[in-house]
Amino acid sequence: MTLYVRGELRYTMELKLLITKMIEQTGHQPFLFAGSGFSKRYMQAEKWDELLKIFCEEFSGNPFQYNLYANMVKEKDYYGKQPAIASFLEKDYNKAVLTLEKYKEFRDNHEDELKNNCSALKLAISEHLETMQCDFQNEEILLLRELGKRSLSGIITTNYDTLPEQLFQKFTTYIGQEELLFSSISGIGEIYKIHGSVTKPESLILTAEDYLEFEEKQSYLIAKLLTIFLEYPVIFIGYSLNDRNIRNIFETISNCLTQEKLDRLKERLIFVEYSAQKDISEFSMQFSNGNSIRMNKVSTMDFLEIYKEMKATKSKYNPVILRQLRKDIYDLANSTKASERIVATGFENLDDISKIKQFILGVGVVKNGHLIKAEQLYEDIILDNQYFNPELVIEEYLPELLKNNSGGLPMYKYLIHYQKEVFERVKENLLKHNTVDSFLNQQLRLAKINYRKMTKELTVKSIIESETKENAYKKLIFLEPEEIQLEELQSYLQDYIKEHTPSCLKNNSELKRLIRIYDLLKYKTDIQIENA
Repeated sequence: MTLYVRGELRYTMELKLLITKMIEQTGHQPFLFAGSGFSKRYMQAEKWDELLKIFCEEFSGNPFQYNLYANMVKEKDYYGKQPAIASFLEKDYNKAVLTLEKYKEFRDNHEDELKNNCSALKLAISEHLETMQCDFQNEEILLLRELGKRSLSGIITTNYDTLPEQLFQKFTTYIGQEELLFSSISGIGEIYKIHGSVTKPESLILTAEDYLEFEEKQSYLIAKLLTIFLEYPVIFIGYSLNDRNIRNIFETISNCLTQEKLDRLKERLIFVEYSAQKDISEFSMQFSNGNSIRMNKVSTMDFLEIYKEMKATKSKYNPVILRQLRKDIYDLANSTKASERIVATGFENLDDISKIKQFILGVGVVKNGHLIKAEQLYEDIILDNQYFNPELVIEEYLPELLKNNSGGLPMYKYLIHYQKEVFERVKENLLKHNTVDSFLNQQLRLAKINYRKMTKELTVKSIIESETKENAYKKLIFLEPEEIQLEELQSYLQDYIKEHTPSCLKNNSELKRLIRIYDLLKYKTDIQIENA
């Protein structure tokens, strides 16, 4: 039943409301539950029936071999037609690989696996899919990769290929039920490949026999999926409404919950249907036990709109960082040894935990926190490597550090993330140093006039060339704002500090002055400080 018939604008508004409401109600970013259509869209991977047809014809030379198997399958087979066809194919394909001369090279390449009774068909399918790559210039792919930073909790997929790993390279992957069962999973920044992966051919859930074994052992998996469905928004994408995998999973879940609790799932489940007509509706799955599961259905060909709405509601923290923090805290709680990693700072802006050897754990602003050194602020402005909590910087660090730094300190970078009013020394510094000229004393202003008279070309690049990289920072302060190419200046400062180590900042007032000018020009744009 269609609930809304709308124009383009109304569809967009309803989509935004639907996704925003899901995220706000659960307090979590969504999981993507990706099917074969997802891989077909982004890496031209074959859907399941197409994949089986390739290997049916390859070993037999008969373009109708798939149809021959299909005629041998009962239409109402519980696991669906494809697993039953795969069972017939696997037996014949394995025999062909082990006996026919045309597969000699394949046998040589996979001798160990074949001798250990790994399915030749699964090896061949894995080899075929492993070569596929997504187009990283695709607009949807670019946005999907952005989602992995702060707008996506994880991926669940029945696909075998490596598309999720290509998209979200820092997520942790779990293959099959056994890895889920015997690993300490956190439910964030993770990929669950529940039907196996081409990186472990023996893990593929392919034949009817595989599905039977899978179902017999699926109790932990269903419990994990049920937890995700109850706690997170879940967006199904790349599946058909009649997909047997999804129906079987939901039917098992329907046996675990009352109808009242099943009805609560509707507010956090979205099924994306590939359709030329844009629409938002509701649909339900009915099960043999009399229960049903309802969910929202988004019909569209344009997945970009869905990804944009997901990105619009960002998490404060990167899921990869949260996952690592959870692991380290868990390990710390279960260890008698002190942790070398956990020490105290905000991690809201941290996207790569491998960049730092230690991090300070702080959620929110902690009064009387660990006081940093002024040189660390200067280093962070240029190298962006300290990951300070902006509130701590503005409210705790700067008021203390400014007592001994009368010439001022860089602070605009932190103010762009600070929503409150500033007071006392911080406000005084901002009012005193809000132009490039305000950072120069009278002696430097006279030197600036003389230097500009004698210098023909006034650009960052020309001054570096004429003064040398070693001394250019002493003269770059004489440029006017419109003469400073910020990217060139940043590149110069980064190279200088890295080459001389951050210790070069100590007692170097001229270099610090240039960094304060850079901080002002790069970050001041939208910050307005009123004089009291």
